[in-house]
Amino acid sequence: MTTATPSRTALPRFDPVEPALLGDPYPIYARYRNADPIHWGTASMSDLPGSWYLFRHQDNIDVLADADRFANDPASVGMSHAVPEAFKPITHIFQRWLGGQDEPDHRRLRAILAKAFTPRRVSALQPRIAAITAELIDHARATSDVIDLVADVAFPLPMAVVGDALGVQPPDWPRFQQWSADLSNAVDRAGDPAAAALGAAAISGMAEYFADAVARQRKSPQDDLLGAMVAAADDDGQPMDELEVIAIATELGVAGHETSTNAIAKSILGLMDQRDRWEELKTLSDKAFDNAVDELMRWGAPVQRQRWRWVTEDHMLGGRSLERGQSVVAILGAANRDPAVFADPDRIDFARPSARHVTFGFGVHFCVGATLARLEFKTAIKALLEHMPDMELASSPDAIQWRPNFILPGPVSVPIHQPAA
Repeated sequence: MTTATPSRTALPRFDPVEPALLGDPYPIYARYRNADPIHWGTASMSDLPGSWYLFRHQDNIDVLADADRFANDPASVGMSHAVPEAFKPITHIFQRWLGGQDEPDHRRLRAILAKAFTPRRVSALQPRIAAITAELIDHARATSDVIDLVADVAFPLPMAVVGDALGVQPPDWPRFQQWSADLSNAVDRAGDPAAAALGAAAISGMAEYFADAVARQRKSPQDDLLGAMVAAADDDGQPMDELEVIAIATELGVAGHETSTNAIAKSILGLMDQRDRWEELKTLSDKAFDNAVDELMRWGAPVQRQRWRWVTEDHMLGGRSLERGQSVVAILGAANRDPAVFADPDRIDFARPSARHVTFGFGVHFCVGATLARLEFKTAIKALLEHMPDMELASSPDAIQWRPNFILPGPVSVPIHQPAA
């Protein structure tokens, strides 16, 4: 494998943890897309000489769709040594997440999850999600004229839904949220010993928590997602081993609330900035509203970049020579704002012709929880429209601070209020 691959231009090497990427990364993405769209940049893992970063929609699609040439497990291409020592205590769980599996294990585990994530089970959650959202908004407004969309709605809502699905009891939500934050920060900064130590402690705590939960499910099955997952595995005669159940439960826990929080908060910021779109939402039919949800998911891209993929064989991609063992990173946020696919991509456009955004990934690793995520998001936005139809930001957009996580960047706080009639 090469130790250095020069860029085609005088652009600086792309750094995935550049602070300017947190609030508005899209001008930076555009510069690389225009000048060096398949770019050899700085790796987020310190022991790698670099990583390929993808800024065009089609290149992201090509890589995400090709599970043969781009593997998830570094061991499959002899790159286990590239995982930083500080991150290794996390790897035994993280690599068993559905997003980290290659065939045939990925196919087996996804089939089990598909039986748990049935349309009936997901749609049955809608009344519960609506009730939780309304309760959160009403409680926040009864406490103060100005509410924090993140702390009061966007953060507790998905935690409540995930808690219901995975059997996380309300008293445990605060520590579960902290575990999730510590773990996602460790993945974002895989070579940072301090972040990795917190992540290792978090994944250990979550593993112990879910080991107990799975044991209870097998002793006394419950009608929730975790119970359905265990039952589907056992019914197939191919029960998940204990570590697989625990690993996927932690993945669903982290992905299930961090991404939803970001989607809601970032979309409201965009709708307040493009105020005509907020007003348009009030007029849409149910079908048009579903299209609007997809457009907001494209625009907000709650997950900005994916985990590393590993080149399994030397080949060319978009005129660049990729070598076995090199890492490739799909930048979903850049793909979703590619003007070659999405005209005027920075504008929220509910009449936009249907196009393939990659917010939920693409190919065999398309997010298994996408239907639930859309339902949760749609319900939350509709509740905000109903309860706070004339909402406004209660601070300058420039004052919004961003959480320092470059995979899952989101606003720390979004103060909003409903003006008096």
